Amino acid sequence: MIKLNSIEKRLEYHELLMTLDNLSEIARHDLPSGYHFEFYNNNLKDWVQIHLSSGEFTSVEYAEEVFNDFYKDFKDKLNTCCFFIVETATNKKVATSTVSPCNEYGYKAKIDWLAIDSNYQGKHLAKPLIAHTLKLANQLGYTRLLLHTQTHTWLAAKLYLDFGFEPLNIVESMRGWQILKTITNHTKLESLKSIPEGTMYHEASENIVAKLNTMYKNYTYEIWFMSGRNDVYVNDGTNYFEYKYFKNGKKLKLVSKNKKRAKY
Repeated sequence: MIKLNSIEKRLEYHELLMTLDNLSEIARHDLPSGYHFEFYNNNLKDWVQIHLSSGEFTSVEYAEEVFNDFYKDFKDKLNTCCFFIVETATNKKVATSTVSPCNEYGYKAKIDWLAIDSNYQGKHLAKPLIAHTLKLANQLGYTRLLLHTQTHTWLAAKLYLDFGFEPLNIVESMRGWQILKTITNHTKLESLKSIPEGTMYHEASENIVAKLNTMYKNYTYEIWFMSGRNDVYVNDGTNYFEYKYFKNGKKLKLVSKNKKRAKY
């Protein structure tokens, strides 16, 4: 199998919905020494930086826009439902998660915007982050949780299954769940058929990433191809680039370059 990143945008994109209907028995996963939890306290900049680093976004401007739009109806409650993992020695916010109110599929709360700074991935923070999110949901009075994830975040999806979440939209997103089965072979997906490994990937995305690897050493990227779009956004930590792609991703044309949109 091709080596996969924790956020792997070369894969076909499919939404994966999961539910957890019992928050009374949450597996305990303590933070490693040198870290602690803190609630959100006007930390927009920290939230943006974590999601930029994780690869969720490439532009400061777009990340701020998403934050303001998503949280607009409960911004006054973020100090009780959005939190960070903080590196104690540096006071650096390195991971975040939110328990959001909702009204979807009969559920009143969901997990949103869980992310870990790329420089802190592999430091055993993921399981404590998820466990604390579930504990917080329970403390807020919720007994059941919904979450939206996707094939691109396959590793997080696997961890959610490990924590007891159950697939919700298998029929509607069968191929997405088959992709997750092929990658993880998770026991909760044992009834599903795997698919040939070589068919899991979006061809244009593979070509674009191959091209970007020859142009940049360290970077995050977004590819927008739905609804006729052919846009690629790249952040190399110093500049933010906008490209158009052609020939199924084999050719990139630079549209603009902006230093201010890359970071604060």
